[in-house]
Amino acid sequence: MKISKLKIKTKNKLRLKRIMAAFLAATITISLAGCGDTSSYKYGRGLYQLDNMQTAEDYQDGSFGDAEHDEYSFDDSESNIPSGGIVEYSDTKNEDFEALMQEYFENAITKDSLSYHYTIKDGSTYGIEAPKATLGDAKADEATVAKQKSDDEEFYGKLSAFENEPLTKEERFTYECLMTDYEITRHMYDNRFFYEPFSPMRGVQANIPTNFTDFRFDEKSDVDLYIALMNQMRDYFDTLIDFEYEKSDAGYFMSDAVADVVIKQCDDFTSDKENHFLIQTFDEAIDELDFLSSEEKEEYKNKDKEAVQKSAIPAFEDLKKALTKLKGTGTNSGGICNYEGGKDFYADYIFPVFSGSGKTVDEEINILDNRQKSKILELSLLASSDADAYDYFTKNFSNLYKDYDKMEASELVDYIFDNCMDDFPDMDKISYKARYLSKPLETIMDGVLAYYMSPPIDDKENNLIYVNGAHPTDMWVTLAHEGCPGHMYQNTYFQSTNPSPVRAIQGNLGYMEGWAVYSSYSTVDKCDFGGSEYAQLLGKLSVINTELGYMLYGRIDMGVNYEGWTLEDVKNYLIKSGYSADRVEEVYTTIIGDPGVYLSYTVSYYEMEELRQYAENELGTKFDVKEYHRAILSCGPCQFPNLKTVVDEYISENR
Repeated sequence: MKISKLKIKTKNKLRLKRIMAAFLAATITISLAGCGDTSSYKYGRGLYQLDNMQTAEDYQDGSFGDAEHDEYSFDDSESNIPSGGIVEYSDTKNEDFEALMQEYFENAITKDSLSYHYTIKDGSTYGIEAPKATLGDAKADEATVAKQKSDDEEFYGKLSAFENEPLTKEERFTYECLMTDYEITRHMYDNRFFYEPFSPMRGVQANIPTNFTDFRFDEKSDVDLYIALMNQMRDYFDTLIDFEYEKSDAGYFMSDAVADVVIKQCDDFTSDKENHFLIQTFDEAIDELDFLSSEEKEEYKNKDKEAVQKSAIPAFEDLKKALTKLKGTGTNSGGICNYEGGKDFYADYIFPVFSGSGKTVDEEINILDNRQKSKILELSLLASSDADAYDYFTKNFSNLYKDYDKMEASELVDYIFDNCMDDFPDMDKISYKARYLSKPLETIMDGVLAYYMSPPIDDKENNLIYVNGAHPTDMWVTLAHEGCPGHMYQNTYFQSTNPSPVRAIQGNLGYMEGWAVYSSYSTVDKCDFGGSEYAQLLGKLSVINTELGYMLYGRIDMGVNYEGWTLEDVKNYLIKSGYSADRVEEVYTTIIGDPGVYLSYTVSYYEMEELRQYAENELGTKFDVKEYHRAILSCGPCQFPNLKTVVDEYISENR
């Protein structure tokens, strides 16, 4: 089926999802790093400046509202923990529930070959046969989507039958997570034309570099599968292109500005047909395989080159031709809320899917507006407390982490793991490899600083972190986010608990990105910034500056896609907030091209921080940060209302 279900997958390939956390920098005068699908954007670097800005005195006299109102409040009705704090679970597994979960798991990973390949290594372990080589069903016509909707409703009808059935603790949590997911993702079907298969950051074309360059070759059949999938790419694209024509006829084609971004991606992809990066990376990978003879290697190289030149490159050429022809047919050059039903779609589907939050968009807007005031006040007070340190920070911002930027990626990952993990559950050394992108990929993936690749759930040792060597600065923050205690640590810890297959593949962008931002911040106070006398304050300033960047993007996302901000509105917001508006058009295009993409780093971080504050307030001196982290890591990715039930249980058990 075509419309992707972002909330329950962990692999983001052509259709199904994966944990591929790509560190991105921002397009304006801030420092911003985020995870998500690869993008062709090149983002600038900078920092939040207090010059000519509101001062601490401005906030204290009330001129800018309630700057201190940045805390969250919990509604006890969100919790599934009864007043007594005791939940009764079955001691034995529910066989009918387990059978339904097996059906769900099998259906989820066999929709297409990339999903299967990146999710599990050996299907026989789960009693599942690999699907026939396929990129999946790309159709998004009315009949196909109606069938998908019907199948989902049928499954969740079966699931809901277990509401009052005896379930083990893990089964009950799985049930609650799936039901929460369904209440959100049923809105995916509100308007199929809101689906954009070629969005700049999340689209099919943006994911091709990692779909195939990261492909795992464990045996000869994997090489055959790779070639078969490469040969299907043009047909797959052409089916989606047909949908773009249908969207155009219905008045839902992308804006010209977004189309231009995707067209440039196509140009970049096809710029060197003879020495294409997919040919180079495949040849390099094949040369390392010891189970192929020299003759077989040459044969496969020839097959791959032919597939790239006759299928992959033409697929992007077809896409460029179609988008060029369809430019000008779009009826909306702004946020998704400008379509009929678009505001509700953003509120009911996009916002909760990408943020994981159970709050309303209006609530979150109020939170971010107050949070921004509070953080600017905090930044101002810190600057006032030590003017020399702040001056050092502004003058050396671009190379604060220079001593660590000189390290090899694996050396820095190990350093952070060995020196910055006191607040997290102990783990043995994680098995991983840190690799640098090849030169062709540095350009193709220019907007990506680094990303983490989760291994198949039955091959837990093969964690991968990829680093773009073209962006060698701020690697401390980058690798804390991607490695430890961020994505790699979170995924490895959860998988070490041996979760059920369904939970093992359930991903939630809000949880994963919220954790990576939240946990990586905790490492900054362990950095000595080259032995600087201002180290402690530099860490605080660095975190606040980064947080303001995330906050800015999240607020603009909601402004454009929920409140209907125009380009001029965004420009005015940037200027009012103290930022340069020189690249406002690029910012605006990013937000309308991929609605919700930055919510996972803004809203989700605050959800993580909120839960921490809540637990500390409830437990006081009984709060143990390491045990708290153990609780929220052990349950795995989920929506934040579900995570709160885990925190409530942790609180109840430790009062």
